[in-house]
Amino acid sequence: MNEPLLTAARRAISAGFLGLGLFMGMWGVMVPLRSADLGLSELMISAFLLIIGLSLCAAIFLVTRVKALQDDGQLIRFAGPVYAGGFTVCLVTGSLPVFFAAGVVTGLAAGFLDAGLNSQSSQWEQKAQKRSMSGFHALFSLGMLIGAGLVTLLLSGGHDPAVGIVGSAAVYGAYIITNRSWVSAEAGMKDDIQHGKPLRLSFAVILFLGACISLSALIEGGVIDWSALHLNQVLTLPAEDAGRAVLFFSVAMTVARFMGDRLAAMIAPSLLLAVPLVIAGLLLTTAVVTAHVTMLVWAYIFIGLAVANAFPIIISEAGRAAGERPLREISVIVGFAYFGLISGPALFGVLGHFLGLDATILAIAGMAFLLGVASLAMPRFVASAGTRTNRISQP
Repeated sequence: MNEPLLTAARRAISAGFLGLGLFMGMWGVMVPLRSADLGLSELMISAFLLIIGLSLCAAIFLVTRVKALQDDGQLIRFAGPVYAGGFTVCLVTGSLPVFFAAGVVTGLAAGFLDAGLNSQSSQWEQKAQKRSMSGFHALFSLGMLIGAGLVTLLLSGGHDPAVGIVGSAAVYGAYIITNRSWVSAEAGMKDDIQHGKPLRLSFAVILFLGACISLSALIEGGVIDWSALHLNQVLTLPAEDAGRAVLFFSVAMTVARFMGDRLAAMIAPSLLLAVPLVIAGLLLTTAVVTAHVTMLVWAYIFIGLAVANAFPIIISEAGRAAGERPLREISVIVGFAYFGLISGPALFGVLGHFLGLDATILAIAGMAFLLGVASLAMPRFVASAGTRTNRISQP
């Protein structure tokens, strides 16, 4: 692809990730309103999130099995508008059955869209011969902040957030469905689809990268779900001050992702993950053991900086190892991340219930340390995967 086509493709992928995060950010702010309007209990909200999580996993299974879903450009053009529309229904409907039904549709569309965008990002990296995955994922994080900020601004001004939500969905859906600037979206697509062929990553490589990305998802979700509660209930920090830890963590992740591609070009990706994660795990452990509030808040910021590039780097390495058109391989790896997102609340909740919230935060610290150590082995696994891919590709 020439430079103008690569630039157009990058713009399309960037917009895709921005919108993917936008509606998730809106959801976070709208949860209390949705709970009040629909009479949702904590159990019902948990069930809704579980439905979305299971739908995400179902989408990954379908992408790896159904040939019609293995054209990532067409998959994005289909899933983008459905995702935006589905989330809009979830955020504005007054019907409980419609709310849950839309959750199923939204989860499936989100899984398709996420897999397609990550596959496109990997192909863009290979065509452009430079790293960009962290930058794309930074736009997802930025989209979450924009979505949350937009709804918060509308609510604080006394306006109906439905106007902003529906308008955003219309703009995003129209852009995605009309865009044709995806990487390799034209000739030869059907011939290149790997339907019926074995995955180009070995079981050991998939298991290793899958375990790493699951840990990444567990760490990120754990901090978002439990850090403020721990600061409030265990260290008696006021709720508004405790909540700032999540904000600082999210901002740190966004900033680190915008810097990630440049850092990965200068530092080996395995070291870029390993060193900060090991330090972050030790810092968080020390802060919990000493019950030092300021150190704990700084530890969450450092965790955000350390784990921010784990997901994009793992996806990038999987795509590079798989070679051209890595949609199926990337989908499998992303599926492990969804497993982490689904299992995390239950795992940390059980720890918090039986052993206390200190144990929950220490578990997050241990996972950060473990992911850091495991990252040191990434070059060996990715190199072996690349060798296997070349062998499979030969006639």
